Amino acid sequence: MQIGAMNNPMTDVVEEIESYAACGFDFIDLTLEPQMAYSATFPIARVQQALARTGLGVVGHTAYYLPIAAAIPEIREAGIREAERDIEIFAELGVDKVNIHPFTNVPLHSTRWIRETNIDAFRRLAEFAQSHNMRLMLENMPPQFNTPRDLSVIFTAVPNLAFHLDAGHANLETDYNLTVELASLFADRLIHVHFSDNNGGNLDLHLPLGVGQIDWKWIVHILKRIEYDGTITLEVFAHDREYLLISKNKLRRLWDEKV
Repeated sequence: MQIGAMNNPMTDVVEEIESYAACGFDFIDLTLEPQMAYSATFPIARVQQALARTGLGVVGHTAYYLPIAAAIPEIREAGIREAERDIEIFAELGVDKVNIHPFTNVPLHSTRWIRETNIDAFRRLAEFAQSHNMRLMLENMPPQFNTPRDLSVIFTAVPNLAFHLDAGHANLETDYNLTVELASLFADRLIHVHFSDNNGGNLDLHLPLGVGQIDWKWIVHILKRIEYDGTITLEVFAHDREYLLISKNKLRRLWDEKV
């Protein structure tokens, strides 16, 4: 199992890479977002040098707000093109997996329309990623793309789409954490995981592990039970990096425990 952390897109990318390497992380979950990590001005050469210097791995992450299923076709195409440009950058960095988020901010449109329009975008982007030797993975997002039933429809429609499990999202807008069901049902597609804590409800708080209500010992047990041994990103967003490091140490300890 490899542990990583996500860069703050408002901070210099190379500084983030060097900092995470110094903290003992295995990879950076590289999100391409404005201002400092925007695809159009991304410092590829500097980042390549930093990655070579530190030996840090990379998992690709796109902005959660890309309008890939917007109601206005021109905006929808712009969102898809931005995702494609991200994939092109990741290809230059040797990345082999990149995530995508469903877009649901479409007032007055039916749930079915939103689902089908997202599926169209997923198909296009999965093929585009595949042509760049990369797998596109869907991150579960509440409320419309977070349950086993919701995701089964997506994965049936897009066979080459992989799964990115966010255990924090699985605890939102639901009566119980859905990680067990999602991990078990889609184990054959699962290639990346996000960990962050919260208190349920509808607030994605990105807390350090153990601060919220999620039972991380049980979550880790489930992942090990399905023999997952891949990348886990700690999406712990705290000004004090010590909380991120505490979460890293906690995850490593839980993972190494014999259960």
